Amino acid sequence: MFRRKRSPDDFAAEIQSHLEHEADDLKQAGISEDQARTQARREFGNVTAAQERFYLLYRWQWLDKLIRDLRFALRGLRHSPVFAATAILTLALGIGANTAVFSVMNAVLLRSLPVADPQRLVYLRTSNPPQRTGTIDTNATFSYPVYEALRHQTGALSEVIAVARLSGDMVNVRVGAQPEQAEADMVSGNFFHGLGVTMFRGRGFAPQDETGHALVLVLSYNYWTRRFARDPNVLGTTIYVKGVPFTVIGVSADGFEGTEPGHSMDFWIPLQNRLEFNVLGNAPEKGKLYQQNDTWWCLQLLGRLAPGVSRAQALVQLQNVFKRAAYVGLGGPQAGEKPPLLSFADAKNFPGYDQRYGKPLRLLMAMVGLVLLIALTNVVMLLLARNAGRQREFSLRLALGAQRGELLRQLLTESLLLVTAGGVLALGFAELATRVLGQWARIESSLAPDKTVLLFTLVVLVLAAALFSLAPFRIAVAGGADLALKTSAATSSADAGKTKKGNILVGLQMALCVVLLVSGGLLTRTLRNLQNIPLGLRTDGLLVFALNPQRVPTEPELIRFYQDLQSRLRSLPSVESVAVSRDRLGSGWSNNFDVMVDGQTPDTARGPAMVRSNDVGPGFFHTLGVPLLLGREFTDADTATTPPVAVVNELFVERFLPGQNPLGHRVNGFTIIGVVKNHKYRSMEEDPIPMAWWNYAQSPEEGEMNVAMRVQGDALAILPEVRKVVAQMDPDVPLIQPILQRVQFEQSISRQLLFARLAEFFAFLAIVLLATGLYGTLAYRVSMRTAEIGVRMAVGARRPQVVWMILKDSLTLTAAGVLTGVPLAMLAGRALTSSLYGVTPLDGVSYLFALVGLAVVALAASAVPAARAAGVDPLRALRVD
Repeated sequence: MFRRKRSPDDFAAEIQSHLEHEADDLKQAGISEDQARTQARREFGNVTAAQERFYLLYRWQWLDKLIRDLRFALRGLRHSPVFAATAILTLALGIGANTAVFSVMNAVLLRSLPVADPQRLVYLRTSNPPQRTGTIDTNATFSYPVYEALRHQTGALSEVIAVARLSGDMVNVRVGAQPEQAEADMVSGNFFHGLGVTMFRGRGFAPQDETGHALVLVLSYNYWTRRFARDPNVLGTTIYVKGVPFTVIGVSADGFEGTEPGHSMDFWIPLQNRLEFNVLGNAPEKGKLYQQNDTWWCLQLLGRLAPGVSRAQALVQLQNVFKRAAYVGLGGPQAGEKPPLLSFADAKNFPGYDQRYGKPLRLLMAMVGLVLLIALTNVVMLLLARNAGRQREFSLRLALGAQRGELLRQLLTESLLLVTAGGVLALGFAELATRVLGQWARIESSLAPDKTVLLFTLVVLVLAAALFSLAPFRIAVAGGADLALKTSAATSSADAGKTKKGNILVGLQMALCVVLLVSGGLLTRTLRNLQNIPLGLRTDGLLVFALNPQRVPTEPELIRFYQDLQSRLRSLPSVESVAVSRDRLGSGWSNNFDVMVDGQTPDTARGPAMVRSNDVGPGFFHTLGVPLLLGREFTDADTATTPPVAVVNELFVERFLPGQNPLGHRVNGFTIIGVVKNHKYRSMEEDPIPMAWWNYAQSPEEGEMNVAMRVQGDALAILPEVRKVVAQMDPDVPLIQPILQRVQFEQSISRQLLFARLAEFFAFLAIVLLATGLYGTLAYRVSMRTAEIGVRMAVGARRPQVVWMILKDSLTLTAAGVLTGVPLAMLAGRALTSSLYGVTPLDGVSYLFALVGLAVVALAASAVPAARAAGVDPLRALRVD
C-alpha cells in the first residue's frame, strides 16, 4: 500500500479537531466554554498560525528533499569513483566537441553582425559587374561613383556605408619608435553611426571626417586591450599609419571587430585621398586614386533599410540608380553584355562563407553529433550496468514504502550531478577546442560562445539528464518490491538474461564508429594526397616575407632599394640566393589579364585567352627551384632602359603557340626570352593555367613586394639577421608574414587540413569511447555471469573455452555493427564527395582501415574481461548465494 500525502487542509482539519477535543475536556472539568477555548488556543496555538507554519514547511519541503537526494547521490558517486570519472569525462568530451563545432558553425553561418537591428542591415552585392572594369571581388565590391549615387538616393536605404581595405593583408604602423603590423580599414564617415555601433570611449567618425579626410583613428576594443593595455589616456595618442600621423579619437564597443569576414580589425580611419592610402595599397591607375577611377570596383558597401521599406521594395527603387552609376566612365554597355544587377545579402558575421564552409561545417556537425550519440549511449550503458546491480536496493526501498516517483527523482538527481560536472568540463574543453579551430581555420574573428551556443549546450545537457534518469528507471522498478526477498543468485540470473538492449546499444556504437572511421580515413587520405601534390618547385629551405617601404618616393629609387636589399641579404651566412616578386606563391593572390600574342588575340577554342602574371626580379626561378625548359630567365642586365622581356610557362606555349618555338614571340608587347616548367602558383590544389612573368624593373609599382630566400639549414633561424638588415635600410619597415614557402602552400589547403584533423580527432574519440563502453559492458556481464562461469568450469570447461565465450560475444557485436555501419558509411562517403581529392567515396583502403581498426579495438577491449572470466575460481563462484 502507498501512503497518501497530507495536504495543508488535512493538517488544518486535524488541528481544529484536536482543539475541539481539548475544549470539551476542559468544559467537563468545570471551566466555561469561552475559557476552555481560550486555554486550548493558548496551549496549542491559533489554527490559522499553525496552518501558515505548515504552508511554509510544505512550500520548502522540496528543498529538503532535494538536499537529501543530493547527499545520497554524492555518497553513491563517491563510492563509485571509476564510474563517476568515466561518465563525466565521456560527457565532457562528447558535449564539449559538439559545443566547439557548433560555436564555429554559429559564428560562421548563423551569427549576425554585433550591431543595432542587424535584420535591417544588408551587404550590397552584384551579379554582373560591367566589362572593362577592374574589381577586387566580382560580386562584393563597387566603384566610387556607385557609392556616391546610392548614398544620395532617398527612400530605399537610410544609410549607405563604404569600407575599403588599406592593404591586402596588414598595414605598417608605428606607435612610438617600434614598427609593427596591424589590420585596418578605411570607412565612410557614417560607419559607426550607420551600423549602430556604440563607442566604449571617445567618439566615432562624423560625415565631415570623411569629406575632410581627417587624420583621425578609432581603435577596436581588442586592439586597445592588446596593444595599449586598456590605457584610459589613449585618446589623443598619435599612431603613424604608413608614415602618416593619425590621432586616436575613440575606442569601439567590446565585441565589434569590423565587417571583414574572418578578420578582426585593429583600427579604422576615414576615407582618405592621399597616395599612400589608395585601396589595397595599389599604385594609382593612370595617376588616379580610387575616388577618381570610375572603373576600379574596390569598395564594399553596406546599407540600412529605410523604416517601413522591405528588401524587395528597396531593390526595385535602387536598380535603375545602380545601373546608371555602374557605367559612369564607360559610356554604356557593350553589345551582348549582361546588365549588372544589385542584390542584398544578410548582415552576417561571415557574409558569403555559407557557400565556402557551409556544407563541410554541416558535415562536421553531423560527425560530431555521432560522437555525442556514442558518448550518450556509453553513459547510458554504464548507468544501466550500475543500476542493474542496485536492483535489490531499489526493491527494498519500494518494499519499505517508497514511491516510484521518489526513485525517479533520485535517479534524476544523480543524472543532474553527472551532467552538471560533465557540462562544466565540456565548456572548458569547448573553449580550448574553439581557439584551436580558429587557428587551424585562420579565422581571426572571435568564435567565443554566445547565447545561442550556450542555449544549445544547455538543451543538450537537459536532454542528457532526462535520458540518464529515464533509461535506468525501468530496470530500477522492474523487479518490484518482491525482488528484495529473492536470493542474489536469482537476481543475478534474471539480470544476466537482460542483455538484448545492451547488445543493441553496443551494436549501434559499432555502426557509428564505422561511419566515423571511414569518413576520417577518406578525409585523411585526401589530405595526404594534397600534401603530396608535386608543386613544381623546391620548398626546402625557402623562406618568404614581404616588405612595404614608406620612404621611397620614386620608382627608380624603389628598384634600387630592392637591389640593395638583395645584395645585403645575399651576404648573410648560409644564404644561397635571394629574389623578389609582386605576388607570393601559395597566397591565393594573382593578377590576370587578356592576352595578346604577336599583337593578336589568340584563338580561344582551346581555352580562354586569360593569362596570370607576376612581376619578379632576377634569379627568381633559380631561387624557387623552378626548372627552366628553354631560353633564359631575368638577369640584372634587364633594366628599365632595355627592351621589355617576359618568361612564360609550358602551358602558355601549348595553349597559344602550339608547335612553335616561343622564343622571340611577343606577349602584350613583351618579348618571350624563356619557358619554365608548370608549377603551383595560388594554391596546392589549383589546376595549371597559362602564366607570364614580367621583370619588376620594367613594370615597377609602388606597394608591397615579397622576398624569397634560399637558406641552408633552418631558414627561420636567419630572421633576426634579416630584420637587422631591413632596419638599417628603413627602421619603419617591419617584415610582413615571414613564413616557410611550404607552410604558405599548406595554408592554401587549410580548410581541408582543418576538416581532416577534426575527422581524425573525432574518429579517435569514437574509438576511445567505443573501447570504454565495450569494456564496461563485457566486464559487467562477466561479473553477472560469475556463478554460470563457475559451474561451466566445475563441470569441465577449460579456460580457453571460457575466453572464447567472452570473445565470441564481442566479435558477434562487432560483426553486427559492421553490417549496419558499412551502408551508413557509404552514404557518408557520398556526402563527402565534394571535399575529397584523389580518392573515391568507396576507397577500399579507408574501409579496410576502419574494419581492421574496429576489430583490433573490440579484441583489445575484450581481452581484460575475458582474462578475468578465465581466472574465476569455481569453488568461490559456487559459494555465491
